[in-house]
Amino acid sequence: MLPSSSPSHLLRILAVAAACAVLMGLVAAWSESQSAGVRIALLAVSAFVLAAVGAGAALRSRARSERECARLLDKADDARALRDAVMDITPVGFAFYDRDLRYVHVNAALAAMNGLPADAHLGRHVSEVLPALGTALAPRLARALESDAPLQDLSLQVETPAAPGETRFWFGSYSRVRGSGGAVLGVIASLSEVTERMRAEASLQEHEGRLDVLTRSLPDYLWGGKLRDGVLRDFYCTPVVERTTGYPASAFTGGGPEGTPSPLWAEMIHPEDRTRYRECIESLAPSTEVEIEHRIICADGRVRWVRSRAAASGLDARGGVHLGCVVTDVTDRRLADDLRQRLNDSFRRSATEWSRTFDAVSSPLLVLSAEGIIHRLNDAARVLFREADPSGQPLSATAGAPPWSSAGPLVEELRATHGRTSHEVHDTESGRTWEVSAAWVDEKASEDPRIILVATEVTRLLELQAHVRRGETMAAMGAIVAGVAHEVRNPLFSISAVVDAVEATYGARPELKPYLDVLRGEVRRLTHLTQELFEYGRPTRGEWTDGAVGAVVSEALSACTLTGDKAAVRLEREVSDALPPVRMDARRLFHVFRNVVENAVQHSPQGTTVHVTAEAVEEAGRPWVRCTVHDGGPGFKSEDLPHVFEPFFSKRRGGTGLGLSIVQRILEEHQGRIRLSNHPQGGAEVTILLPALSPAGSTGPTPQSQVS
Repeated sequence: MLPSSSPSHLLRILAVAAACAVLMGLVAAWSESQSAGVRIALLAVSAFVLAAVGAGAALRSRARSERECARLLDKADDARALRDAVMDITPVGFAFYDRDLRYVHVNAALAAMNGLPADAHLGRHVSEVLPALGTALAPRLARALESDAPLQDLSLQVETPAAPGETRFWFGSYSRVRGSGGAVLGVIASLSEVTERMRAEASLQEHEGRLDVLTRSLPDYLWGGKLRDGVLRDFYCTPVVERTTGYPASAFTGGGPEGTPSPLWAEMIHPEDRTRYRECIESLAPSTEVEIEHRIICADGRVRWVRSRAAASGLDARGGVHLGCVVTDVTDRRLADDLRQRLNDSFRRSATEWSRTFDAVSSPLLVLSAEGIIHRLNDAARVLFREADPSGQPLSATAGAPPWSSAGPLVEELRATHGRTSHEVHDTESGRTWEVSAAWVDEKASEDPRIILVATEVTRLLELQAHVRRGETMAAMGAIVAGVAHEVRNPLFSISAVVDAVEATYGARPELKPYLDVLRGEVRRLTHLTQELFEYGRPTRGEWTDGAVGAVVSEALSACTLTGDKAAVRLEREVSDALPPVRMDARRLFHVFRNVVENAVQHSPQGTTVHVTAEAVEEAGRPWVRCTVHDGGPGFKSEDLPHVFEPFFSKRRGGTGLGLSIVQRILEEHQGRIRLSNHPQGGAEVTILLPALSPAGSTGPTPQSQVS
């Protein structure tokens, strides 16, 4: 098929025709003067020449047209081959339909999408190839034939032989095709399968729905954005923020350029926490996490405590990080912590007050478990353990720590009775006596009963009671013996005068001398008894001075020297020259030492020695002067020791039994102590303790008088 004449070709033909016409006109004009034959010949020759020239020009023009047509056909074939190659390698399906919606061309991608070879499409109506697809495509292609604007749609859902039984999603684009003359040639369709994208979008929407439900169901709200150059951009937060702050999420977003949060976001942070919050959150380094508790001011003015846990991603291409944060309302926990702290402080104060009160009780206290394990003890009880802490040990392991070592029977009794009981405990070594009370404590709501032991020292009370009883007895006996002594004194004086008169009158008669000696001896004995009775019954009065007791001891030993010489008993003394002073009545104290030394001499066999010592010692935390008299006799009998201080008790022939009673009474006046015992090497030992004065001359606390 020849191509249509171009405008330049027509112009050349017209130019040749015009030239021929002009030439014929010139020949006709020139041949008018010639004969008809010549004119005819000239015209014939001219016509022949013109015909030859025209034929040559026509042949040359035709040859050129055929060459141009061949070139154009080759170019069209190249373009068609390039089109087919492009359409075959593109992953997008292309199809060209004529005006009757029959397939004219189908590329490989569309054939694969339909699951049919390309040849099965050509020349067939769109609804014949794939009825389901054709039914959906035909209306769209028909609309495209009627419009110059391209049509697009995302709602194409079909099943194809390529994926039977599975709905596929296609994106279609349709455009009408016109020829060079403007005639509509058909419609071209571009089809892309978007099944995976649609599924991904559906899955994303599902996940977004789930995430939305999850974020709405959580009490925490989330926010995030891009942190770059210290500025938070592309800010977002979950709607749950309204539940905590009272502000809707829209109040914080869209408030500034580049998606920065509104100023309300920073103003919501409590003023006292803003600096700390900014340093912690807005300065977060890449790929790190941080947690901070701070306060926020809600829409209604309430202040709430929240915990912000933020995490930053690595640096992006622009030097920013993606920042995400979870905000949890911890107000209730903070309030609970504050309440718990106040309760702990209150409990601690109560425990401290209870402990101080417990330790302030002067009576020793022990708290035991039901099994007898020591749980607590106060300071007074700890002193009895010699400052050791027996907590956690059984009470039975406290041997050597009176009175607790003797409280075992009380605990056993309480475990059986669950009541109360008390018992008096005496420690022979220290001479102290306690009244130990025990009580079983068992609260109704408690499964851990306790045993409370309280020890009250009654040593002083018992001594006072004994002293009062002894004082009452001695007062009564003093009144009696004083009256008896007074009544006996006058007859003794008369008897002594009569004996003196008889001796003066009849002293020269030898037969009367034995009787007179007996009378004088009895008178002397009765006179000595009368003197002791007067001393025993004499009211307490004295001349008190502060001085060393060594002089009194030496004077008493000098007075007993003659008695010792008569009994062939040697007196040996060891008295320190550095004895501290004591407060004393020297005359009555002299009677004490003389009486004790004379008793020691009288109970010592001939040839033995009575040792007398005086030294400064410290007992029970205070200074004393201790005087010891050790004889060489048989010592005290154990059955006699409880009675030696009783008036008129004496194991010595001719003794009155008032000597030690008088000694005890005088020592009580001096707030001293006397102890009677047997020496390990034999003989009796009498120890006298007198309270020493402090260097400043103050007597300090008055020592308890004690007899043992």
